Amino acid sequence: MTYEDPAPRIRHARPADLPRVVELIAEHAAYEKGAPPAPGLEHRLRTLLFEVPDPRLRCLVAELPGGDVVGYATCAPEISTWDGAEYLHMDCLFLRDGNRGLGLGERLTDAVAAEARRLGLTEVQWQTPAWNEGAIRFYGRIGADAKEKLRFAWQVPPLPFDAVLCDLDGVIRFYDMARVEEMERAAGLPHGSTAEVAFAPETDQPLMLGRIGKEEWVQAIAHGLADRVPHERGHALGTALAEAGFSADATVVDLLRRARAHLHVALVTNATPWLDRDLAELGIADLAHTVVSSADVGIVKPDRRIYELAVERAGIPAERCLFVDDRKENVDAAVALGMAGLHYTGPDDLWEALAPVLGRD
Repeated sequence: MTYEDPAPRIRHARPADLPRVVELIAEHAAYEKGAPPAPGLEHRLRTLLFEVPDPRLRCLVAELPGGDVVGYATCAPEISTWDGAEYLHMDCLFLRDGNRGLGLGERLTDAVAAEARRLGLTEVQWQTPAWNEGAIRFYGRIGADAKEKLRFAWQVPPLPFDAVLCDLDGVIRFYDMARVEEMERAAGLPHGSTAEVAFAPETDQPLMLGRIGKEEWVQAIAHGLADRVPHERGHALGTALAEAGFSADATVVDLLRRARAHLHVALVTNATPWLDRDLAELGIADLAHTVVSSADVGIVKPDRRIYELAVERAGIPAERCLFVDDRKENVDAAVALGMAGLHYTGPDDLWEALAPVLGRD
């Protein structure tokens, strides 16, 4: 003969209880005039209760003698900043209509108190709607004190992107051209003449593709200036430009370092073969998770392939990337690939774009 306990019992939920618990949660939400649970709740609860090494969430159920689960309570430890101590937060306590007034509520709260004692906690906190007079009377009977507070629910806005792909020169790094400008004046050349020749595609693209070195680039600059100054002076101008000092914009670097804690940061740059040395000199060798340099990959912006390679290395879909560059044609190419684009004109641009990630403090 099998003995059957004639009294309801309170026990910890088991995996097989989850479909029933989800039903009770839906009834609880309807009772409190709330939205129904989002799809997939059973799977999420299974993970929280049974599939993590040290689950924080506890779920207790009220089971009738015939095996029907008619109520539940959930709780998890939380921290009170004011007290500087942990407490047990009872998130839910619910009994189906027709099963209240049978002592099951007291037994569920006793079981929650037992959970608190097992955790070494001395206080349980919870909340209930102000209109739920029956619950308020019940909580008063068991000796709970009411605290007048309003509860707010804020849906945290999702990040607008998961990666920021940033140009180097013109955004992070800036060159000191004072020496070059002084030499141009002495040679009777208009301001910017050397840079115009040096950064013309036919002159700098072989360098950016890693096909020539610094001296060959200087020779190419001298050749481009040959119709305006003697070769020796053109070579000196090219050398001054190639060896110009540079520095990093501290504001931009700070923004990207802060963003790095939340996003994948990549440098995507048309750069010289000695980029690693330059990044170390700037003190930003560790700024980006990944670096895609034209001289290493043999592709220059705005070629679509360098953006595709950057996205692949970042491991982030193009539509979840923000691309930052001071050249509009480079930004346009990124946008055509599905990225969000920022045509950079100053640090405020980057700050505004990253504000949803970093906050506006």
